[in-house]
Amino acid sequence: MRPATDAAAWLTGFVVAEGCFTGASNGSDFTFAVGLGATDGDTCELLHEFFGVGAVRRYGRRKAHYDDEVTFSVRAVPELLSVIVPFMDEHLPASYKRTQYEAWRSRLFDYWEHRAKRVRPCRVEGCDTPRRAHGLCRHHLYEQRRY
Repeated sequence: MRPATDAAAWLTGFVVAEGCFTGASNGSDFTFAVGLGATDGDTCELLHEFFGVGAVRRYGRRKAHYDDEVTFSVRAVPELLSVIVPFMDEHLPASYKRTQYEAWRSRLFDYWEHRAKRVRPCRVEGCDTPRRAHGLCRHHLYEQRRY
């Protein structure tokens, strides 16, 4: 995470105004996003450069009288946990957006701890090999079945 700077303070204020923390109703697909009109696309590029994660996407106008759109978003859960959450915990001021963020963060941590599909190590102490069945790596599983 980057140290506190004037840029961090400005970006945090911008997130309070324009940021969005979402998660699907099934409890997955977490996203931090900022969506703007195409004329403000440089701000999305700045967010992408500052955080060093996520993506900037451009979309054509949905209706003739709308502007084209640019969105900065971070969807990868490990990136949300390692970059976005620590930054927001430290810099996001007390506000309605902070309340929304804290509820989102709680759901994100619950998902990560209980339902996220990820490689977990063998439950045998000192073994870092990925789990297979019954929480054991292949070696310890076969060793257990021999007896």
